[in-house]
Amino acid sequence: MNFDTGDNVKLEQTDKESIMKIVAARYFTNQNWKWINLKSEINKIYKAYDELNEQYNAYPYMSRDWYVANSATKNIHMCEKWNELKELMGFLESYAQHFDFMVKNGDEKFFCIISDNSELSSDQKNAIDIARKSQYKIYEFNMQVPDEVAFEISQL
Repeated sequence: MNFDTGDNVKLEQTDKESIMKIVAARYFTNQNWKWINLKSEINKIYKAYDELNEQYNAYPYMSRDWYVANSATKNIHMCEKWNELKELMGFLESYAQHFDFMVKNGDEKFFCIISDNSELSSDQKNAIDIARKSQYKIYEFNMQVPDEVAFEISQL
């Protein structure tokens, strides 16, 4: 069987976005930052919120803040107090689809957009404005992924 060597594969935009998310996640991990991919894992945040609410309703003798600060899901929602988590949930329900990651670096929590220098949509710009008004910081993780990737295939 003969194979062509030195071929290129054209990457689709979804391929490029996946690569950018992998690189961003690796960067956050290498920095020892906590992070969550809002595109694929946001349901974990919603589930953590619901579970904390259920715990409080079942055992209301402890404060909601105590449940949030001591929860096993703290690395997911990255909040210390109930009001902080409640505000985050309201924001995420309306605007999470415009961001790729939520990241925590020490005491600083921010939202991150993955970009390849393309223009942000008007919806993204609006979400960024609202995030800033809500005291959330926004960062852009910008990188270039080539349109084509070279490869070789050989029989072993």
